[in-house]
Amino acid sequence: MKGGRINRLKLHLAGETGQVEACDKAPEEVHFKMKQNREETRLKKRKTEHAIGNEEQTQRGQPRSVVVASQKGTNNGSFDNYFLPRTTPGSQPTIKSVLQTKEVVEKCDLALAKWFIAASIPFNAANSPYFQSAVDALCCMGAGYKAPSIHDLRGPLLNKWVDETKKKIEKYREIWKTTGCTLMVDGWTDGVRRTLINILVYCPKGTIFIKSVDASGASKTGEMLFKLFKEVVLYIGPENVVQIVTDNAANYVAAGRLLEKEFPGLYWSPCATHCINLMFQDIGKLPEVKEAIPHATNVTKYVYNHCYPLYLMRKFTHGREILCPAPTRFATNFIALQSILSQKNALRAMVTSQEWTTSAYAKDAKAKQFVEQVLNTNFWTACADIVKLTEPLVRVLRLVDSEDKPAMGFLYRNMYKAREEMVKRFSLEFEKHKSTTSGLIDVIEKYARNNHELRAKLNIETSIFRNSEGDFGRKSAIEARNSPFPDEWCELYGCQAPHLQKLAIRVLSQTCSSSGCERNWSVFEHIH
Repeated sequence: MKGGRINRLKLHLAGETGQVEACDKAPEEVHFKMKQNREETRLKKRKTEHAIGNEEQTQRGQPRSVVVASQKGTNNGSFDNYFLPRTTPGSQPTIKSVLQTKEVVEKCDLALAKWFIAASIPFNAANSPYFQSAVDALCCMGAGYKAPSIHDLRGPLLNKWVDETKKKIEKYREIWKTTGCTLMVDGWTDGVRRTLINILVYCPKGTIFIKSVDASGASKTGEMLFKLFKEVVLYIGPENVVQIVTDNAANYVAAGRLLEKEFPGLYWSPCATHCINLMFQDIGKLPEVKEAIPHATNVTKYVYNHCYPLYLMRKFTHGREILCPAPTRFATNFIALQSILSQKNALRAMVTSQEWTTSAYAKDAKAKQFVEQVLNTNFWTACADIVKLTEPLVRVLRLVDSEDKPAMGFLYRNMYKAREEMVKRFSLEFEKHKSTTSGLIDVIEKYARNNHELRAKLNIETSIFRNSEGDFGRKSAIEARNSPFPDEWCELYGCQAPHLQKLAIRVLSQTCSSSGCERNWSVFEHIH
């Protein structure tokens, strides 16, 4: 800048070239605020000149015009008003915030805490991504800002956010045209025994809520569900819907089949999470499992229902628990077996320690039964066998029931990988997957329908892919085949097979589970 007064500094921060070089590090909001300040300064100057002119005219006997100076938007001499607060983690703090005493910071924290507590706001609301941004906006306003009233919140401000959400959904609709989307459906019963059906739409960009229907007064027949789903498909656009995913209940299966007849390009798919849960249900019927699970339950119940045994257990396991909350709602028993098996040595050391044998608990009849169960070799052998069998399947369940992207390609690869681990007889060669080859032909026929030319092109491009010809044979493409996102791999390397590329992206980018409908049940319940 080479010297100059405050005006040159403002020009520099406003990004106005000519007299000074524009600042390339100042954020856009600073540019805007400085330009706004310069406009206010010019306006104030013009009003001052106009007022002087009026005064001179009055002195010459001419009528005086009235000038009302607006104070709105002025900075009242505070330079801090032109900068956004630095309250987000990792950002540079303001000089003012650095100089604040510990007492002032604690007073501010306490004020926020009082509001949370007095309004009965759950403390985990502080984890909302909007919480810190709201604090930032408040700091930006400075002292004197009046919070919106209840009428503002439930009226114009609510409507404004609804409008913003609608605009966001419109952007998703554009994505649906490219990648296609999946209807996710789940029925459940809330705390007051209402039967609710949640419907969401998944695409690689994210999942959005469509509607939640109170079906308590209706018979949930396949025909009734079909009409409900048909309405949603027409709203989304039949050409955009690749599949509908529901659980395996007979009425949902019937509704799915009716949808396939109504919309030939659409698939009904059973929820992968529910399917794997049924597998665990069948495994749970095996005699060895039926005997081992109650045994493990008795061990954990005794420990967690008595203070001293719980204290000793945590001491010998170095603070680790044997009753872990399952990260998934399904397969809880098998995850619990994994947890207790990992602490086998610690539990056996605990019940044979002097601290246990000399305690008053050791003489109790229930405690003796607990010790006998912990030292039972047959139980631990059975537990190890069950975990060895089910652990690969649990990993697949974690994948399809997670918040991450549970896409088709992931399920196929991991399901067969789990099967290989469990059965030790699966071949990874694609040509030997007879059911997969047959399924691919089914998908091509359904996608192309009556378009014979498209079907022929897809079959040709499938051969190019299988034989690793063109871009599919490039070293980078071969190395990236097992990349995290198979649909993205097809987008990058499928340029020589554009029709197969489009089909692959539509299929591989879809979810294979409807478990997303089961999250935030309390929110869905509030809708009704």
